[in-house]
Amino acid sequence: MAFPTTQWHIVDTLKAKDEDARRTALGDIVSIYGPPLLAFALRHSDGARTREDCEDLVNDFFLRCIEGGLLEHADKARGRFRSFLVTSFKYYVSNEDRAKRTQKRRPAGGFVSLEALHDEFGPVLEPRTDESPEAAFHRVFRCSLFKSALAEFQKRCHAAGRAIDFQLFVLREVNPKRDGTPVPTYRTLAASCGVSSENLANKIVLAATDEFRALLLAKVIIDCVSPKEAQLECELIFAAAGSL
Repeated sequence: MAFPTTQWHIVDTLKAKDEDARRTALGDIVSIYGPPLLAFALRHSDGARTREDCEDLVNDFFLRCIEGGLLEHADKARGRFRSFLVTSFKYYVSNEDRAKRTQKRRPAGGFVSLEALHDEFGPVLEPRTDESPEAAFHRVFRCSLFKSALAEFQKRCHAAGRAIDFQLFVLREVNPKRDGTPVPTYRTLAASCGVSSENLANKIVLAATDEFRALLLAKVIIDCVSPKEAQLECELIFAAAGSL
């Protein structure tokens, strides 16, 4: 099977005539790439724009992509899709004084709200000292992938009647990394979650971790240029548990 190098399949979908597929693809772009672009805008403004101004800036950029066909005319030769997107956004921000001239338009058709995404990501979006806008974009992009994979894993576990698998995985592998709390022992997990033994809790967590890593890698790999890069990126994201 050929290695899926980038997210360019989204661009191929945008070129299709299927309007439902096009709108789904655009919704995916906003959900995954909206938060990192917002982080870029917040860092780039360095306090000159309010959060609402930055949200309007990102929304207007997506509208320009839709109405102006920017994504449909994108060139795969440019490399990774996220690199193309952040470069395009960087030029867009540089050429527009959006803090003064924005018209606060929003993509129509039920796209994910950037306000809702901001509430979901919270402090992760806030600029960090000495962090470039590009670094902020890539950091929040990784967090966005982690959150997407975690939500999908939760849905998969609940649909299969394995809610306890997800609960144990989050308690052992996610919360300590994300919150800076001590890693609970398997004995503690077994007692608190009603699992018959610490050995069984260990087995459940190990299996759930392998399953989640595979799910995360599937999301990471489509925006990397090689399997090695994808594996390293996946390890970086998992090690930080989305708190990058």
